[in-house]
Amino acid sequence: MKLHGVLPPITTPFQKGALALDKLKENFNKWNKTGLSGYLVLGSNGEAVYLNEKEKMKVMKASRESIPESKVMIVGTGAESTQETIHFNQQAAKIGADFGLVVTPSYFKGSMKPQILYDHFVAVADASKIGILLYNVPQFTGVNMDAELVAKLSFHPNIVGIKDSSGNIGQLNDIIHLSKKGFAVFVGSAPVFFPALCIGAVGGILAVANAVPAECVRIQSLYQQGKLADATALQNRLTPLAKAVTMKYGIGGLKMAMDLATYFGGDPRLPLKRPGKEVEEELKKLFIQLGK
Repeated sequence: MKLHGVLPPITTPFQKGALALDKLKENFNKWNKTGLSGYLVLGSNGEAVYLNEKEKMKVMKASRESIPESKVMIVGTGAESTQETIHFNQQAAKIGADFGLVVTPSYFKGSMKPQILYDHFVAVADASKIGILLYNVPQFTGVNMDAELVAKLSFHPNIVGIKDSSGNIGQLNDIIHLSKKGFAVFVGSAPVFFPALCIGAVGGILAVANAVPAECVRIQSLYQQGKLADATALQNRLTPLAKAVTMKYGIGGLKMAMDLATYFGGDPRLPLKRPGKEVEEELKKLFIQLGK
């Protein structure tokens, strides 16, 4: 299955703090009608760190039932220990995930030297029945995978790509050019989506695509058609909304944007909270700016 295009790291819907799987399925019904290439389930925006294993299994199963075979299903399977990552990756494979996305362990971040990380990812990949993507998100983990480490790992036959959310376009460029040919590099930061495509990224795993999938898909489509001025203009209209639903207001802001875009966002799980009315007004203005 080809890794390319735009994938949202889907949010997990809650009602009164409990999983709302019917709402998740309703979101999938809408997303499936767009040009999205697939989905990342149980990523950072899925509040995976706030779910217990039983809940994660339910979200995976509901997602598998809702995702057509034509679209890729990636599942966030990373845990703090190598053993637990291998175990959860096996669970995801059994349920039918196409790929596992493995975040850098980070609790003992001072010990996460390149060799430790290399050994961790190789052990996970060796034990996995599905292809593995690396997940670099230093703003959450405090651990950055440099381009040399990623390139070394790209030569493992079962490590097939990376989601790099650092937003560092120079590092992304090095990852793309040092890694094995065919290694799928996704950018995980929407404000640099268009520049990432220009230097060879295969697509984007973008939080804002939960709310405005068509606009994200259109940037890549315009890029592929060589309509670079149009792609740049759309990127510039998308960036303020993308920043608002990630860096500025986080998952609460993203879920609010989804509600405004007629998807189900709802509340994040405590201790995260939904922003207030003034943020809703700001988001509405950003939607208008985007042309929604």
